[in-house]
Amino acid sequence: ATALPIFFGRLSSTGTSLGILIMQLFFAVSGAAGSIRLVLVSAPSLFLFSSLQIGIHFMILYIFGKSIFRFKENELYLASNANVGGPTTAAAMAQAKEWNTLVLPALLIGIFGYSIGTVVALLLSKVLVILPVVTFS
Repeated sequence: ATALPIFFGRLSSTGTSLGILIMQLFFAVSGAAGSIRLVLVSAPSLFLFSSLQIGIHFMILYIFGKSIFRFKENELYLASNANVGGPTTAAAMAQAKEWNTLVLPALLIGIFGYSIGTVVALLLSKVLVILPVVTFS
């Protein structure tokens, strides 16, 4: 796109439409096997833990984002979505809400979160390997 901006500029609207279609297909395929009822029946504590975790995450994000950093609400919603669902869901939300100027930042923040999470996980794995294994009999 940088080498041939005029040529690829003409493909921009088609590429956007195709990208949205493929993202929606990805979400449909990913969510097709999901069942909240099955999770509630087989692992209610996991559902409760996940709900609390996401709820606390959003409350902290909203309190700090609104009162200290003075971010707009739509930016906070996308930041939360990028954190919980990743870059594709955040970009899809921005596109669906017609926050067109926030699609690229949502993607970038989600990818940035992946990179931070990968580094933290690799560092944490070094610590967890050293710890003794606890078994419950």
